[in-house]
Amino acid sequence: MNTLGTAIIKTLAYFDVFQTPLTSEEVHSLLWKETAPFSQVKAGLDMLVEESKIEIKEGFFVLPGRTKIVDRRQMAIPLIDTKLKIASKAAKRIRWIPFFEAMFVCNTVASASASEDSDIDVFIVIRQGRLWITRLLITLTLSLYRMRRHKEHVANKICLSFYVTDAHLNLSDVTIDEPDIYMAYWIAQLIPIYDPKNIRAKILKENSWVKTYIPQGMGAYRMHPAFRVEDRGVGKKIRYMFETMWKSGYGDLIEKQAKQVQEKKMSINYASVKDEQDTRVVIDDTMLKFHENDRRAQYRDEWRKTVQHISTQQ
Repeated sequence: MNTLGTAIIKTLAYFDVFQTPLTSEEVHSLLWKETAPFSQVKAGLDMLVEESKIEIKEGFFVLPGRTKIVDRRQMAIPLIDTKLKIASKAAKRIRWIPFFEAMFVCNTVASASASEDSDIDVFIVIRQGRLWITRLLITLTLSLYRMRRHKEHVANKICLSFYVTDAHLNLSDVTIDEPDIYMAYWIAQLIPIYDPKNIRAKILKENSWVKTYIPQGMGAYRMHPAFRVEDRGVGKKIRYMFETMWKSGYGDLIEKQAKQVQEKKMSINYASVKDEQDTRVVIDDTMLKFHENDRRAQYRDEWRKTVQHISTQQ
């Protein structure tokens, strides 16, 4: 098998871990460690189908014997739309909050592998120096509207587990041993629900290491207008007012107080997993990351086993 064929197999094998079939366009943009024009990728897919090394069903490509996951993805289409609408609604609720820069949908919703009972993971960017007060206001606001994930309330709730400041957009320091395939695809598939300053472009630039693994997946994202949230109206004026009031010493005092309140609770909730060498939970002034159940290594191992199994069958 040539290098393109191997790259296609590896790409399909990774998304098979999440029971997600891919279209030819998706295979092209998400191709693992290979560059090729779309026409060449499509020809490579067709050849692999002809050789029975992969299968196609209703426009989706899968590994041999895995066509059943096509039905799963098609059934998930309305679920993904619903979750994106909820994420858009959440972004509208919090866009008035000072120093809130951007919100991206990530994980299962972004990769089209969400189920009906899945929550909605988001990645939030906050202006440097105001992480704690902004995070507190976001949490309180979405809790007030009962949109935040909390204990047994999971399905279609917003999971606020990953914040960074605009000074910490490079996420290489929280990757696991190479290749962190999960993080690479996670970054490439971020959906910019609210991104008025095009911070996604900055994230891609800061994380140029991802191009080593997904060289064709770092382009501009065409966000559907139905889901995109813009700055407008009274909320924009309220945010400007608070940002003006809190940009100097008084804001520093508020930030310090907000940090003390939240850190005290976090020290109790995450005492068992907080460690300087542990990337599952990070608590500092530029990043708040709460992923106690981090399964990136598990997903990578499953992917490797699948690729190895396929190679031994050929």
